[in-house]
Formats: sequence, structure tokens, C-alpha cells
Amino acid sequence: MGELSVPVQDEYVPGFLIQDKKEPSQMPIYHRHVGYEIVWLKEGEAMYMFEEKVYRLRKNAILLFKSSEFHRVSLKEGATYERIVVMFTEDFLPDSHPIYQTFSSFLEQLSSPHFLLNLFVWQTEKLQVITDNLLLEHRQQDSWKQKEAIELYLLELLLFICREVKNEHKDILYQKIEQHQNKKMAVHDRLIKEINDVWNTDWRLDNIAAKLHMSKYYVSHFFKEEFGVTIQEYILQRRVFEANKLLSETDIPIHQIAEYVGFMSASSFNRRYKEKTGITPNQYRKNNKHFET
Repeated sequence: MGELSVPVQDEYVPGFLIQDKKEPSQMPIYHRHVGYEIVWLKEGEAMYMFEEKVYRLRKNAILLFKSSEFHRVSLKEGATYERIVVMFTEDFLPDSHPIYQTFSSFLEQLSSPHFLLNLFVWQTEKLQVITDNLLLEHRQQDSWKQKEAIELYLLELLLFICREVKNEHKDILYQKIEQHQNKKMAVHDRLIKEINDVWNTDWRLDNIAAKLHMSKYYVSHFFKEEFGVTIQEYILQRRVFEANKLLSETDIPIHQIAEYVGFMSASSFNRRYKEKTGITPNQYRKNNKHFET
């Protein structure tokens, strides 16, 4: 297949990508990129974490989201994690196509551009056929009109999803599912929101706990148990991520970047950054500079 890529920060994101993955690997850091992602969890359980929302996926769940949302996947140790992942950029499909317009406008109209759809077993049979066609076409080497064929199968996938979302007979069911999930995940959402409000400040665990009306020991244990990292590690990942954007996309001095992402001094920032990445901020900037001096 020909190269279908668009630049984003320091990497290239495929115009279209589909993967059938069974290994229980997880993305160890928070990240974001251009386009959309569709994740169909076929077996197991996984937690997808956004800035102000957390979703627990179980078998036959589909998560739709804009990939530009800061996100991370968290798994419990030894958990099964079999999934189909579809990624595509905004310019891969024609803007004028009504199915694509419906899909993109649906996500845009939500309070946050991500949505969890739970399917019944019998609904997955058609989904399996569509994804099998996409996987087969994507694996072909230089087949005639390959991009056009992938577009057709991708539009069929979006049509399937939009119909399931909009099916009038399921409106009440999905409302009940969403209400149940919101109630169960409310603690996760509140905790993530509070932490993302203070990630670049001189934060204190007891202040976060007080806002949540919980003990700091419970908050600390709960976060590590549910999200797989400590609060300190989560915040460090966020600070490094935000620093990388500024290092690669601007010429802001490193000491100012250090202050913006929450460090008391440039030396502290340099030390922790190197501990986390293996290189200094200045080395990262030299290797990933996307601006003209």
C-alpha cells in the first residue's frame, strides 16, 4: 500500500491503520495524535483514561474517540486484551461524505469527543465481517484501487457504528448503560479531573483528597490500583508530554518551559526529564525541532 501519512509533532501517523492485536501490551505513557480511533474489545478488559473521563471496556465494547484527546490505556496485570484497533486521519475520507459527516459531528457534539458503545453478541457478527474485509485489504500489497477499497470498508464500519448509536429502539437501553457506567466510574472521573487541574502546579495530595472528601491514603492506593501508576508518575508523564510539545514546536527557553510544566527550577526539570527519557530536554529539542529559528 502507498504511503498515507501526515506529520504530527515528532512522528508520522498513518492516514489509515487497522490492527488485530492479542498481546496484553499497554501504552505506558499518555499520548495524542491526529485523527480518530475505534477500539473494539473482543476479549478481556481494559481501562481507557482521558483528561476528565475514564472508560472501563469489557468484551464487545466499542470505544470511539478523537485521537487528539490526551489518553492512555491501563491494564490489570495478566489481563486478557484482545482488540481490533482502527485509526484514520481527518483527511483520509472525503469531508463531504454524509456517513463521515454524521460520525464526526456526533463526536463533536458530545461534551467530550469519546463514546462507549456496548454491543450484544449477535451484533458482532456483522462487525466481524467488516473488520475482516478491512484487515484483508490493508494487508494486500499494492492491490488495485486499494485506498478506494479501504475507504468503502471504513465507511461501512462507520455506517454500522452510526446505526447502532442512532437506533431508536436502543436509545433507552444506551441511556441506562451510560447512567450505570457514569455512576460506577464517577470516582475515576472526579479523581482524573482533579489531578489534571493541578498537574503543573505545586500540588499536594491532601488537597486533592480533601476536594474528593476522601483520605489521601485511599486516593493514593485507589489511583495506583485502578490506573497502574502512582499519582506522582502520572503527573510526571503529563509534564514530560507537555514539555515535549513545547520543546519541539516552539523556541521558548528551557527554563521557562520548566516553570510552565510545574518544576521549581530548570535544574530540577533537566534531572527529572533525563531520568524519565534518558536524554536532556536540549537533546530532545535538537532531535525533534519543528520550528525555524
